[in-house]
Amino acid sequence: MEQIVLISAGDSMRTLVLIGTLLIAGCASTPLEAIVTEQNLAGWKAGSRQDLGRGKGTIVELIPVSESIDKWQHLATIQFLEGEHRRPQFLMETLETSMKTRCPASADWRVVTEEPHSVTYEWRIHSCTGQENQTEISRILQGNDGLHRIAYTEKGDTMAPENREFWMKVLGKAYVAKGDPRHPISLPSK
Repeated sequence: MEQIVLISAGDSMRTLVLIGTLLIAGCASTPLEAIVTEQNLAGWKAGSRQDLGRGKGTIVELIPVSESIDKWQHLATIQFLEGEHRRPQFLMETLETSMKTRCPASADWRVVTEEPHSVTYEWRIHSCTGQENQTEISRILQGNDGLHRIAYTEKGDTMAPENREFWMKVLGKAYVAKGDPRHPISLPSK
């Protein structure tokens, strides 16, 4: 089961939390960890939600209320890959290989920041058969229960600079929490 929880964190900011719940032993439940980030949610709605199955994870796609999931221009994604314990860089490299296979001559990829437990990157595709031009900035964070990915994608030749600046701040402040989002877990440094 997944849910989006809004917690007041000031007049204009809200905290978005995606919490996956795993049922253990039939009747007991243990909350899995979630990605938490502060962002202004006014004007956004969940466009799609997928539970990929026990042990696999979840994905939630958010869009502006004026858009539909079938015809979006702006898309925020929160993904949890339950049980994935490889480094965030491994997932990023896998995604990069997949993108460059689909769009070999039209995919640009760049790592923005790399830390022991997270990686932030951006990509752009242009003139790729079957794909609209688009740009994405994304961050993958390592948790105890799996990998977490938060991303913002914008269709068009380039991302609006003010959107990139806003979402880079959102991604940079994201962290992983387990259970109660007011008491986040902390990951050890290597």
